[in-house]
Amino acid sequence: MEEHNLRIKDIINIAAPHTWAASVMPSILSIAISYLYVGDIRLDLAVAICLISVLLQSAVNTFNDYADFKRGTDTQANSPDSDDAVIVYGMKPKNAKYTGIAFLTIAMMTGAYVVWKCGPVPLVIGLIGAAVVLLYSFGRVPISYLPVGEIISGFVMGGLIPLAGVHVLTVDYKWGEKVALPDIFTLVLALPVIIGIGLIMYSNNGCDIERDTEAGRHTLTCLMGEKLTDIIYKVMLVVWLLTPEIIFCAQVQWRAAVVYALEIPVFISIFVKQLKLHLGPKKRGMIMIGINTLNIMIGFAYIVALLMG
Repeated sequence: MEEHNLRIKDIINIAAPHTWAASVMPSILSIAISYLYVGDIRLDLAVAICLISVLLQSAVNTFNDYADFKRGTDTQANSPDSDDAVIVYGMKPKNAKYTGIAFLTIAMMTGAYVVWKCGPVPLVIGLIGAAVVLLYSFGRVPISYLPVGEIISGFVMGGLIPLAGVHVLTVDYKWGEKVALPDIFTLVLALPVIIGIGLIMYSNNGCDIERDTEAGRHTLTCLMGEKLTDIIYKVMLVVWLLTPEIIFCAQVQWRAAVVYALEIPVFISIFVKQLKLHLGPKKRGMIMIGINTLNIMIGFAYIVALLMG
């Protein structure tokens, strides 16, 4: 397809807003946990956390599309959706690369403000996140080509974002003074989000087994094969649904457990529909819409129950 000049539509599509649940939900969770800890929230820092997370997610999406195009993984033959293969359908590769760099640069500038206000701890966590963004798509053996993508994406997005966010929103930092490191218990509270984000990547890879195998990728789903991938997917969906209840019961937060249980009927039909789907390229669009929708609905249900507990 003939290349065209940079358009706003291309920037939006390559940023892939439909995937932002993986960055927005951890950010909102960090705000909710922080409110439980200190009873107050600084609006400027809360907005900064959300903005950094969305920009890093957009950078990941952009660099991944750029790398897949350069390696020949994405073609018009195997990428029928122009919104998911923007470069294949006419966006200039160099414009995509510069767009990814812009997303990353703005995220770093916003992060500099957070570091100025809160100290070096979020900087360390942010640098880890930025490194993963680059290593996911680039390098001799990109993370996206290894059977650890689901785990790393789940932990970095679902775990490190709440960890950094809670620190930023709860610490009273002054340069030169000793401060407490982020509470590791935050990672326990983040488990439902970690699992949900990991399942987004798992869903995507599970639908692309054939294409990824041809491209030489050794993702977890490629190694397991279609049948085992589908079985584990269904098991993990159920585990994901039950994890909030397990956390609440383990903490003897019965009111939160009841609130979450009462919220399940709101999204149970979507959950059951997702549970019945078999991972594969034919129903890829439906599967990805479903898993992103569940990330939002289960995430919000969990956060509401957490706040009411």
